[in-house]
Amino acid sequence: MLVFDRAHFDHMTGGDRALQIEVLELFRQQVEAWRTLLASGEGWREAAHTLKGSARGIGLNVLAAACEAAEGAPEAQRLAALSDVHGALGAAVGELERFAADAA
Repeated sequence: MLVFDRAHFDHMTGGDRALQIEVLELFRQQVEAWRTLLASGEGWREAAHTLKGSARGIGLNVLAAACEAAEGAPEAQRLAALSDVHGALGAAVGELERFAADAA
């Protein structure tokens, strides 16, 4: 599974580089808020759900899958599931940084 499906992202943005950079910047601006919500004892499932939708929309498949798994994880597995989400989020941000550098 691709961490970042650039073909999907191109399709969703019509290949418009300016729009792509704007979308990626909006995503990056939300990252810290999502990390905070995921780390909280309450509301982490809702944060995972929201992040999953955002990730799917721009082609961050591994992150979306990790979020989906976390949403369905039993409470006893919350920490492991969220660790997977945090790892996938880090990989996704790295891919977005590479994409932005390639687009510059």
